[in-house]
Amino acid sequence: MGMSAGQARLLSVTSRLTDNELRSQMLTNSKLRLADKSTDASNKYMDALNSQQLMYTSYDGSGNKVTEALTANTILNYADLKNQYAMVNTAGQVLVAGSDIKIFEASDTMADFLYAYGIEKTDNPEYISSLTNIFGDSYENFFDDSNRNKYTQDEDGNQLDYITNLGSFAGIDPSNISADDYNNLKSEYLNSLTNAGLGVSSDNAEIFKNYVNVLNGIPEYVEKADKPDLLDYAQDLLSPLCWDATNIDKLRTGASYVSSNDDIWHMEHVLSQYLWSQDPDDANYSNGGTITVQTEKGEETITNTSGMFGLSSGGGSGDDPMNVREVLAKSENAELKASLEQLYYQLALHIDVNNTLGGLTSGSITNNNGNTVLSNEQLGQQYLSLINELLVAVAEDILEAGSDDDRFEKLETYTEDLEKYNEYANFQNEFRQWVSSAQGAVGEFEEYINNVPIKEIPDETDAKYHWYKNLWYRMGGTSETTKDESGTHYKELDPTLLNNSEWLEFALEHGVITLEQAQYNEKGSVNYPNMGNYDWTSIIYTNASDIVSQDDEVAIAKAEVEYENALKEIESEDKKIDQDLKKLDTEHSALQTEYESIKSVIDKNVERSFKAFS
Repeated sequence: MGMSAGQARLLSVTSRLTDNELRSQMLTNSKLRLADKSTDASNKYMDALNSQQLMYTSYDGSGNKVTEALTANTILNYADLKNQYAMVNTAGQVLVAGSDIKIFEASDTMADFLYAYGIEKTDNPEYISSLTNIFGDSYENFFDDSNRNKYTQDEDGNQLDYITNLGSFAGIDPSNISADDYNNLKSEYLNSLTNAGLGVSSDNAEIFKNYVNVLNGIPEYVEKADKPDLLDYAQDLLSPLCWDATNIDKLRTGASYVSSNDDIWHMEHVLSQYLWSQDPDDANYSNGGTITVQTEKGEETITNTSGMFGLSSGGGSGDDPMNVREVLAKSENAELKASLEQLYYQLALHIDVNNTLGGLTSGSITNNNGNTVLSNEQLGQQYLSLINELLVAVAEDILEAGSDDDRFEKLETYTEDLEKYNEYANFQNEFRQWVSSAQGAVGEFEEYINNVPIKEIPDETDAKYHWYKNLWYRMGGTSETTKDESGTHYKELDPTLLNNSEWLEFALEHGVITLEQAQYNEKGSVNYPNMGNYDWTSIIYTNASDIVSQDDEVAIAKAEVEYENALKEIESEDKKIDQDLKKLDTEHSALQTEYESIKSVIDKNVERSFKAFS
């Protein structure tokens, strides 16, 4: 029994010794792992010592240098004495905060955009200058900024009466309106001008004066008058000595007529007076002479012999009752002269061939070969045309000279009728021009008013002015009052990335985003022509003078703390392991002693048992 208890005790001690050895081995392994942890902590600390960080350098309002980690907010936020950069993605869109997008989309004008960032309003000097240019110094009496078009529209935007009346005038045919109707409409129109306050004083500027003067310049009415025909009034110029007034009148009015020999003969008298005589002082115009004409065969010379082209018959005399020779001699109508010469040439050839004494044997004209050149009808048509032009030339000369001859009394009536017609024609022309000018003046005046600048503008002396003006155009502004509302020029930056310097550094290094800088440009920008003397220019971030790479002090400090804490933890664990190992060693020694004692007792018992039974 004792032996069995001793053996059980021995087994228990043996088990504890084995466990003790195992625990000691585990503590020894833990001690070895602490060395690895120490190495890892040291490596992390060394990595931190070698780490670099992008930093942004700027200056505050006092000129003090400020250096901070480069983040999206660092770039986006305005600060005094700070270069302006924009972050641009691969699609060319500027990356901005959501708050910037809300302000841009809510702003109708650049001014609204700037006011949202706290830029103050100030009086616009161009506003006063523009109004003074339009109205003069008393512009406040004529201009209402809340109703800029008050001289063409009422407060509800409806056209004023005089604009409506202008539309009525535009539909008028001045040749068909009566004096009463015209004057009544004119009176209503002028009253509507007065009601609109469109009066001009000497103090008004030229633009407003001209506007009102045009509107008030409606012409006076003139009764309708038909244009007189000078030929009708010149009929009394026909000489009863040489002309058949009845037949000539038929020619003039277009009635059926065939020229007779006598008509041709009388026409020859007049033509010969101008073309044949070599002596303008010869009353009979019957001196000899020659003319050279161009025929189908070439030049031909016709000689005046035996008075064949004189005024010796046909009821004529040597005088020139119509002053044809004098009128045509000083006339500058080369075409008329050429026509007369051509007709006379044909007559001369015919007379030369058919009648040695100047009489005509037929009512048509033939050439030397006997072929008809002009029939009676053709001759009559040419006759009509030439006589019409001849009569007009003579009548105009008489009107200019103011002849007292009784035969020309009707021309005085013609002059009076022509004056009436000219007055009427001038009225029609002036009326149409006035309607056009008045309508144009209204449009031009409204354009002047619409182009008056706004009364207040953002204060350009504010340090933030150019910063946010540049941002307005980069986000899609096209002018101070217009913008591209497609939203394709900008993109919202994830709010979680605004202060993430690691992301920004990675994005810049790997080309996820690029930088643009707002730089002064005296010639202005090609892409943003209304932006002024600035331009957005692409720039490599490593070339930006205020973006630098330096030791990451924060990371180093953090790593140093972590390293020191790790060492303390390792040292603490190492001490604990040493203590545990000592305890195990002590326990092991005790167990070993107990083991030896128990084993000795058992060995003695075994020995006694063998002796007792031997």
